[in-house]
Amino acid sequence: KKQLGFQGIVVTDALDMAGLTRLYAADIGRASVDAFKAGNDLLLIPPDLDASYQAMLKAVRSGEISEDRLNASVLKLLRAKAALGLHKARIVDTSKLEANVGKPENVAQGQKIADQAVTLVRDNRKLLPLKQTGTVKSGLPYQRVEEVNNRVTVVIFSEDVRTESGRMLERQLRSRIPDADVIYIDPRIAAAMSDPVLAAVNEAEAVIAAVYVVPTAGKAMKGAQGLTNSVALNDANGALLQAILHQAAEKTAVVAVGNPYLIQDFATTQTYLQCLRSAR
Repeated sequence: KKQLGFQGIVVTDALDMAGLTRLYAADIGRASVDAFKAGNDLLLIPPDLDASYQAMLKAVRSGEISEDRLNASVLKLLRAKAALGLHKARIVDTSKLEANVGKPENVAQGQKIADQAVTLVRDNRKLLPLKQTGTVKSGLPYQRVEEVNNRVTVVIFSEDVRTESGRMLERQLRSRIPDADVIYIDPRIAAAMSDPVLAAVNEAEAVIAAVYVVPTAGKAMKGAQGLTNSVALNDANGALLQAILHQAAEKTAVVAVGNPYLIQDFATTQTYLQCLRSAR
């Protein structure tokens, strides 16, 4: 917050989600203390309100959390409530929900934010921008003949190939690069698909590795210290991505969708784009 100069209110996700409660099963109130110490001002939906209150009270009385820090967060919330007039009227008119929620202009604004958030974190200046490749020739009215050159191979990593992850990306790529070779990978098939994927990577002039890893409630991994939250790529997908980078890092662009920390686990990445996950 200090580095960004952010003075607004920081709000947790719901503290009653399994991804958190599993980690604090022995002391559920401690989750609120740790969340507050991490910089949050508003603790949302603790699973046990009394336990959270008592844990916070104990932390303040012991000096683990300073009164100044607590007061600063409380003051932010009171000012925000006053600015919205919640001290005068705090009841939502539910009859207006359908008219105000999910309006086209709001959805469009969300997409615009996602589009403008695409960030080129690392660039070896040898790969981007991709060139349009392949040609589409006209045949009979009911025919479509494509010249396939296999210049671009796209490997889409997700938790499950049956989901929509990567489908929009494929459609957009094919509209620009008709001959793109698109391969979907999930943990169940990653090992079996390793050889054909690496063969396709070897033949391609450019490779896009799109990684859809989205933080999910209840997703935790067991390690030496017990269960910990994880937004990391699972072992099977991770091993294949490492193999791609080992074989062709110079011509591979890793596109991270949802997890901004992915690059930390793949240090050999030479070209790296970070994207928000839009609703579409």
